Amino acid sequence: MAKADQPKFIKAPQDLRQRAISYTTGLELTLTEEVRGRIEKVIGESADAFSKDVLEKLREMRIQVKAAEDDSLSRIFILTTIAELAFDIKGMGGTFGYPLLSHLAKSLKDFITDLALPNEAQLEVISIHVDAMYVVLAQGIHGMTDRLQKDLLDNLGIAVSKVRYVV
Repeated sequence: MAKADQPKFIKAPQDLRQRAISYTTGLELTLTEEVRGRIEKVIGESADAFSKDVLEKLREMRIQVKAAEDDSLSRIFILTTIAELAFDIKGMGGTFGYPLLSHLAKSLKDFITDLALPNEAQLEVISIHVDAMYVVLAQGIHGMTDRLQKDLLDNLGIAVSKVRYVV
């Protein structure tokens, strides 16, 4: 390999490193009790906002499903809304320690992706997903045994597969 072809590594200037860490205005690198308390407070406030946000998204999903049950012509329009809400919940669940919530939201979004105009059975499966997410949030289920979580998701998967292509 010729000298011109060899990669050239450029070391970041020291002042760039200092600005990243902010030596003068100071991001405290030592985790004191005060810093820990501030971090826990922010996390606690964020967790409350997370729960409220997810609850609002689940309420909107229920409203959409109810509208679709009452008016078969509106069914095609609810899918986009519910898929977007499920996608939001999926991303938030893992961030705030609700992996099962994320799995349920992903399952719902994946199920909806394949639907065109949902029938009654498919609407019921959508509703079951929403109800399961309500239970996870209401009970504060941050984790479950792998076996119980697997059984729940497997059984939901069976319901999805039974109604996915039913016209």
